[in-house]
Amino acid sequence: MTRKSSPHRSGSRAETRDPKAEGWHGWDDYAQFYDWENAQTLGRQDVGFWQRLARQAQGPILELGSGTGRVTLPVGRIARVPLIGIDRSDMMLAHARRRLRQSRGLSRVNLVRGDIRALPFAGHIGFQLVMAPYGILQSLVRESDLKETLQSVVRVLAPGGLFGVDLVPDLPQWSEYRGRVRLR
Repeated sequence: MTRKSSPHRSGSRAETRDPKAEGWHGWDDYAQFYDWENAQTLGRQDVGFWQRLARQAQGPILELGSGTGRVTLPVGRIARVPLIGIDRSDMMLAHARRRLRQSRGLSRVNLVRGDIRALPFAGHIGFQLVMAPYGILQSLVRESDLKETLQSVVRVLAPGGLFGVDLVPDLPQWSEYRGRVRLR
């Protein structure tokens, strides 16, 4: 399913998928636990890495699967350029927007609801850095989803731009969670 996206702060327009049309919809239910869980696991250890990359960016930054703003907000505090976080979950974005409103110095941060397989930005934006933190690409279970996401990133990445990918080792086993995290 495709639809025209509305222009965002950057004034871009592109064809995009309806973020709820397919795929796992549990992210909305998971939003209330997401920050707590990441504070218990390896998820808390990657923010410094993304901040170091963002300090070097000379143009706009895009975070794929920005969720509750766990990476977006700390990176936005140090970035000297516009930063856009994109996520398909309304509830994750609601948490991020609430946190964004409560923070100072984040006027360059914008949150967008969309699908990373069909990024809703015209190719002329030219992101200098596209961030794929904490196994976001590993959450794409179909090869076609990964291929579409990578093609979408190539379309919006500026020439000479950087695509940073964080992979979680042993993801199929989720061994870091064993005996530590339980949701009832």
